[in-house]
Amino acid sequence: MGKSLDKFHELIGVAVFAALGTILMFFEFPVLFWLPFLKIDLSDVVTLIGTFAFGPVGGTLIALIKSMVHVIVTGSGVAGLIGNGSAFVGAVSLLLPFNYFWKKGKKISAIVFGTIVMTIVMSILNYFVVMPLYMNVIGMKLNMSLAEYVATGVVPFNIVKALIISMIVYPRIKGHFAIK
Repeated sequence: MGKSLDKFHELIGVAVFAALGTILMFFEFPVLFWLPFLKIDLSDVVTLIGTFAFGPVGGTLIALIKSMVHVIVTGSGVAGLIGNGSAFVGAVSLLLPFNYFWKKGKKISAIVFGTIVMTIVMSILNYFVVMPLYMNVIGMKLNMSLAEYVATGVVPFNIVKALIISMIVYPRIKGHFAIK
């Protein structure tokens, strides 16, 4: 019964973290003045801390649940599905390398590789999937080529986002968490 109770506590913890992450998704701000629709929210701080508490599977579940609940609550339709799906992939592409290197005691490498992986994954995803979907499904127009958008928007945005998230998390948890 002890193991069953532990699993129940983890499930409740993941749900609480996902709820907190969902709330934080509503507080977003632009960081690139030339592309104000690219906005950062701090919900991935909760996802990363949840990864430390519940492991990479728990962190992934937190990212998935918060994205799904955000779509349901906002009722944002196809655009919301695309954006929240992209946010989920971005969160997972940050938390997996971050978790891997943090467990090995390489905390700066966790930040560096988390940032690099997230930036590469999101650049590829935006070029081949996200922006084509936005342009073809909801009729979004860019004032530049797709390659230029990725190079001048997606890359700097994801670097800034990953560093902001990492720099909020890092000083608060170094030495305080035995990561799973």
